[in-house]
Amino acid sequence: MNVILRDLDQTRVHFEAAIHRVGEQAATRAFNRALNSEGNKVRTQVHRALRKQTGAKAALINRETRTIRSTFANLTYTIEARGDYLGLSHFSPRQFGYGVRAKPWGRWQRFESAFLVGSLGNNAFVREGKARFPIKKMFGPSIPKEMVQDATLAAFEAAQPNVLAEATRQIGLLVTSKV
Repeated sequence: MNVILRDLDQTRVHFEAAIHRVGEQAATRAFNRALNSEGNKVRTQVHRALRKQTGAKAALINRETRTIRSTFANLTYTIEARGDYLGLSHFSPRQFGYGVRAKPWGRWQRFESAFLVGSLGNNAFVREGKARFPIKKMFGPSIPKEMVQDATLAAFEAAQPNVLAEATRQIGLLVTSKV
């Protein structure tokens, strides 16, 4: 996440004066709290967009993403995604005469000639030839790949964190408590 600071009139001057009043350690701690607060808001928007974009359940998205919160020593907030393509078992697959129907990417889709294998985690497979074997597993979206495109990327960019305003508010609380 990039933080863009704009010098608006006397905002920076007042901010620096408040920092000198409370001390550098307290100001860093306030900035850390502000970064985590605003980062959590962005993470919520990203998770919502990912859920809508992929059709995956919230628990799966929470399991596949990781948040590294800001600390006093490391003032960065990171949202990481890991994992590979998700099997169709995560997207409510149903077996029909024509094949399988599942809901990856948030919409129902037909997968002709596919079949579900309950002993293999209720995943969808398709035969690679006319013979019984080999079979190939079918996949849906990948959380890391979907996180950096389309609606999720737009949600990340639209959720402009206002870290400076939150940091100013946190420092203002410290200044009023020290007076």
